[in-house]
Amino acid sequence: MAAMCRQLILTTALLASVPLCCQPQANGRELGFAVSTAQDGNIVEAVAKAQAACMSVVHISVAWKELRPANGQWNASVLGDLDLINTFFAALGVKVELQVQLVNTVVSEVPGDIGALPYNDALVVQAMQETMDTVFAHLPDVELAALNISNESDAYWGTDAARYTQFAGFLAAVKPHAKALYSASHAGDTLSVGTTFTWGGLTNPAIAPLCQIANAAADHISATYYGIEDDFTVKPPTDVIQDLGMLDSMHPGIHPIRLAEIGYPTGALCAGSEPLQSQFVDAVFTAWDQHLDRINYMGWFALTDLDSATVAALGTYYGLAEPVFLEYLRTLGLRTWPGGGTDKIAYNTLLCELQVRGFCATTCMLGIEEPAIERVRIAPNPAHDRIRVTVSNTRRGTSVRFLAMDGREVLQLPLAPELDVSALPAGSYIVLVQGDAPCLLVIAGR
Repeated sequence: MAAMCRQLILTTALLASVPLCCQPQANGRELGFAVSTAQDGNIVEAVAKAQAACMSVVHISVAWKELRPANGQWNASVLGDLDLINTFFAALGVKVELQVQLVNTVVSEVPGDIGALPYNDALVVQAMQETMDTVFAHLPDVELAALNISNESDAYWGTDAARYTQFAGFLAAVKPHAKALYSASHAGDTLSVGTTFTWGGLTNPAIAPLCQIANAAADHISATYYGIEDDFTVKPPTDVIQDLGMLDSMHPGIHPIRLAEIGYPTGALCAGSEPLQSQFVDAVFTAWDQHLDRINYMGWFALTDLDSATVAALGTYYGLAEPVFLEYLRTLGLRTWPGGGTDKIAYNTLLCELQVRGFCATTCMLGIEEPAIERVRIAPNPAHDRIRVTVSNTRRGTSVRFLAMDGREVLQLPLAPELDVSALPAGSYIVLVQGDAPCLLVIAGR
């Protein structure tokens, strides 16, 4: 699902107290939230919650034809929003990931005066360059984490090779202009420029080569990923592990991968649930650890479920009124919508996954006592079938307990220098040995 116009995706980096046993660290990775408010509409509280979760980047999405309705015309309301964004987030030291929508999933956002022209037409290129001039003039102070032009365009272009080729020429012409503007106003800093496609398009054998054509001029690969089938019902949570592996392998190279949106619905019509969403969060981090050399950003959609009126408006915008689609949109949050909102299971799972990777300071409720001085040490980690275990003191008859991230014990084995953990499905587990602090074990996909 694409972000709404000017939707804020607030990134967080989180840390808590459970020790790490040879687990990949943050390593410059950032996690994003689409900050949607609960029923009380308290945006200040929602932003504060994201800040408490170590917000470092905010994603700003702008529809091109809303910003520039016609040649020489600019939407004063949107420009005012950009001014506020520049002042507010620059003061906070928060970066902006800016997305200008030439296409937004199944909707063209090209201004009407140039809407019939090929993307690589000189007038279209000139119009976007002028748009960059205007946008950057209203964002002189805030640091940009990335610029993406167009969102989920493969859903609109399909297998029309001409569109991808035209866009490749368009991006090749616009990118140096945007990079030069940014460098001039930000003391020579480099701006990463790209475009966003869906995971489905980037991994579809018929469409992936076309996406590669469009990405030829990009500095990074940007994707959206939701754990759903084509009918908007949920996939098994652990499918994300192989799915992100497929994305990485089908687009080899040195360019980083940015997951602009990632999420999993809890709605019953989608066959979703809170426990499944929690398992999805767990699996996402297993996948992320396996590809930390490529994937440096994930934008979680969303912080809070959407209300019915917003969902109905989105259904009209996308031209889809099927109840399962609307339920998918409505229940992507990690918190509930009614009242002031309450955390779903997955929200705490997210904090727990972040805490053991050293993202930032936060609170994770594991239901486990404070650790002792020593901790269990495990190698390899991530593991597949067998692990080597080291504890502070070898005690005859001591057992090793493996807990799922919701606190359930899923395996117990007698302590030994080497253990067979092939019975554990792929995912993350808390490992406990009496007298030692817990640590995290990641079981990789087999």
